[in-house]
Amino acid sequence: MEDELLTSTEVARLLRVHPKHLYRLLRQGLPGHRRGRGHWRFRRSEVLAWMDARGAGSSEPELETELVASSLAEPSGLASSTRVVIGRVGERWVAHALAPGSTRSADGLATLEDPSGHVRTSLLVPPTTLEANVLVAGCAPVLGPVLDRVERSGAGRAHWIPANSSTALRLLTEGRAHVAGIHLEDHEAGSDHAGLVRARLGPSAGLVRLVRWRAGLVLAPALAGRTLDDLLEPAVRWAMREPGSGAHAVLRRALERRGASPAEATVTVVAPDHAAVARAVAMAVADVGVCIEPVARAHGLAFVPLTEEGFDLVVTRDGLAQPHVARLLRALDDPLLRREITALGSYDAAALGHAVTP
Repeated sequence: MEDELLTSTEVARLLRVHPKHLYRLLRQGLPGHRRGRGHWRFRRSEVLAWMDARGAGSSEPELETELVASSLAEPSGLASSTRVVIGRVGERWVAHALAPGSTRSADGLATLEDPSGHVRTSLLVPPTTLEANVLVAGCAPVLGPVLDRVERSGAGRAHWIPANSSTALRLLTEGRAHVAGIHLEDHEAGSDHAGLVRARLGPSAGLVRLVRWRAGLVLAPALAGRTLDDLLEPAVRWAMREPGSGAHAVLRRALERRGASPAEATVTVVAPDHAAVARAVAMAVADVGVCIEPVARAHGLAFVPLTEEGFDLVVTRDGLAQPHVARLLRALDDPLLRREITALGSYDAAALGHAVTP
């Protein structure tokens, strides 16, 4: 009904803003009716008319979002107009900053509004399309072709948010991503992803298989034949992944079995992902690092396996109920996608799309 009275929460959802910003909009002329101390009601017809009037004078619709503090951009480091991708996770709009060199098109340009991380975003796409966006955090390059296939369906965008496994899980649990990709299992210690998800998230999450691979050492040609113990010599330069990443955990466990630790390695670069590790070795910035076999082979480098592990997707029960997340999971059940991933080399996609109950 046009004269329906809306609460603050309802009108915030209608305007696609955070409820805390309604007071700013009231100062800008949003028509509202006070009902007691601190309580407001809004007539739908008046709000819609106000929105139309604002839209007539502006070709750039805006959206209040929450900037996700990630390895790509902290709120304090935002430029005047930072390119972001946007998704709705539950009741929250979140914006992830694109890396400065990213060639992916942005959903909007964000400007920091307050120290809590809320930003004002000028949209570069129709706001109605954002509801269908899905945000997937993880570090595996295989996410590229997987999410491309989702986008081919034509219903919303599938954004890959680069993050190590621990950060991806945190973004999921904080409601800042729809899906987390992880590789943190340690089969030698009897630990797998199902147990990890059950321990950290309880019954509120599910697990979907993606691929299996081998993780290990990527070496400069001059170090061929060296043992892991040899590689801890001070003259050997390491490209190290950050603590919390799956690659760092693989190295830590391998060294602990030998009575050593990553702290004994001579680190010349801390790499943000698997490809950066391989590039550092290929360009002689480092002599050795840990990454996954498909990336090592793609860079033409020698590879010494340390373990075999799975890269799986974690989804909350609430996330599974959202159509755009369900669309992503349906896209995995595709023999053509399995065929494409297998053609990339060194990936085992036999269990692609299989659901597991933690």
